[in-house]
Amino acid sequence: MPTASRFTRIVIACLGVLLVLFLFYAAQAAARSASQVLEDSIVKVYVTQESVSSSSPWNSDNISIGGSGFVIEGKRILTNAHVVADAIFMEIQQNGNPKRYQAEVVAVSHELDIAILTVKDKTFFDKVKALPLGDLPSIHQDIMVSGYPVGGDSLSTTRGIVSRIEYLTYSHSALPYQMIQVDAAINAGNSGGPALADGKVVGIATQTSTEGESIGYIIPVTLIKRFLQDMADGKYDGFPALSVRTEYLLSPTLKKKYKLPEDQTGVLLYRVCANTKAEEALKVNDVITHIDGLPIGDDGTAPMASGGTIDFLHYVDLHQVGDTLSLDIVRDGKPLNVKLLLDEMDKTNYIYDQAPRYFIYGGFVFVAKTFEIGCLTRAEYDLSKHKNKKDDVAIAQVLATPDNQGFHDISDTSIEMVNGQRFDTFEEFYRLVKAGDGQFIELEDGGGYRYTIDRLLAESGDKALLEKYRIQQDHSKDVEGFSVVTAQAHQELQDIPEHQTNAGEQRQ
Repeated sequence: MPTASRFTRIVIACLGVLLVLFLFYAAQAAARSASQVLEDSIVKVYVTQESVSSSSPWNSDNISIGGSGFVIEGKRILTNAHVVADAIFMEIQQNGNPKRYQAEVVAVSHELDIAILTVKDKTFFDKVKALPLGDLPSIHQDIMVSGYPVGGDSLSTTRGIVSRIEYLTYSHSALPYQMIQVDAAINAGNSGGPALADGKVVGIATQTSTEGESIGYIIPVTLIKRFLQDMADGKYDGFPALSVRTEYLLSPTLKKKYKLPEDQTGVLLYRVCANTKAEEALKVNDVITHIDGLPIGDDGTAPMASGGTIDFLHYVDLHQVGDTLSLDIVRDGKPLNVKLLLDEMDKTNYIYDQAPRYFIYGGFVFVAKTFEIGCLTRAEYDLSKHKNKKDDVAIAQVLATPDNQGFHDISDTSIEMVNGQRFDTFEEFYRLVKAGDGQFIELEDGGGYRYTIDRLLAESGDKALLEKYRIQQDHSKDVEGFSVVTAQAHQELQDIPEHQTNAGEQRQ
């Protein structure tokens, strides 16, 4: 018969086994619970988009696409801007739940390719937990990408490692920002899904490489937080632009020319954009050596806190529009510190979520888009004929009729003048075409090539042309608000000094 002490040891051993089993099953239950939270928080996004042809802007088609998204705090869902761009109708659906919830866009940054959605039925969020945001992952860190790629309706997860963190071009906006490269598979439908490390979101799946295998890219959590901070006041201000152009200082000869010691690093300013705050603070041939106290290498990179380096412009991106940037420079061999107000927004040239602007006349299809003057120096700007230009107008195509023979092959051709007169806006262009006095309308492109429309034939034949091509409307809705004045009145307005009109008011 066992002694009391031996009996005690057996009891303790049994309790230990029971405790181990309890902890094991508790851990399993916790893992299942965490997995369930993850699955419930990652949603499939169904979008019906309007697709418009640039050459036939009166035509539109509806296409259905799918993407991914995930719930964050504040009853919000993050996804990619390219998933919801030009959306007509949206729904979201949880994994394993057939019910779909109608969704709508709260905010979007087409520059960063990120959007915030909400669900009209707020009860959706009652049983869904938000995924926490983590920190920028380190190189070679394990990462998990979750979403709803093509080929199935259930949640899919792929794993990989962080390969690089670089300053790369976002395909949705053609603008460069910080981006994480991973070797986890990212396919169509994964867009907008979370990339996770240690149970926290470290990025959003956004695009894949067309030049290699198993190369995917995610928007880093640093920029997600930056975007959410921007949206804290309910208004999207965007990313600030540094209105200068720089070149590397890898050449010892360049350093010698600009009176720099061999060990001094930085980038050389070769262009400062006119009419910007940069023009007030910086000069051509300045050398920027530090940004917000961080040294800039001769290759234009600055150190990252997580290790490695990145293009110094990343530290401009981390600021909000309206912030002040601190730059250390060398000017004529002397060190200086300048403060630069970041009041300009970096904007993509691509057009999203906007109806096309167009009108048809004599079979010529004219379309308009915002004119970008680019980074001109002061001398270039003062000599520019386009300093006040707001819209670029192009011939998208010519609808063939006997009245416009000889011009049927024209497409995507920008127009500079109408009957020898320049214009700054789409409305001015419309007036010049519609309200001219002569029989012929002469259009001239940037190279001086001319295209002629017979006004009488255009006015008498446009109705039949529209019927022939089954076009319901010969202009976009905004054109209905354009007032038409005669060409002579337009020229008289052009001749008035810029600072006044006939009423003595400020000219707009």
